[in-house]
Amino acid sequence: MVIKISAKSKPEETKKALERMARAQKKHRKKLSDFYGKLPGLYGDGLEYQKKVRDEWS
Repeated sequence: MVIKISAKSKPEETKKALERMARAQKKHRKKLSDFYGKLPGLYGDGLEYQKKVRDEWS
């Protein structure tokens, strides 16, 4: 988001624009899956992966 501030703009307008920008950023926080998708093959089946990891320690 871009906020343009001119010499004629009032400080209240600038504060409102910054508050709107902060609210918009809270709503659209980026996650790893936003960039790479769901990553289905990373661990495979979660239960099988967990059993394998716990077995290695035994």
